[in-house]
Amino acid sequence: MKKVLLLRQHPARTITELRQNHQEIWDCFTTNFCQNLVNTMPQRISAV
Repeated sequence: MKKVLLLRQHPARTITELRQNHQEIWDCFTTNFCQNLVNTMPQRISAV
């Protein structure tokens, strides 16, 4: 995700910035992305 890469280059300096950055990343997760994680969980667990 591009947002995560930007955060690595410009880390938060305050707790407020950290919370804001995390919220922005959280907001990027779509329903489809989360559903795909749920659907592939059995295969990923088997791989471990």
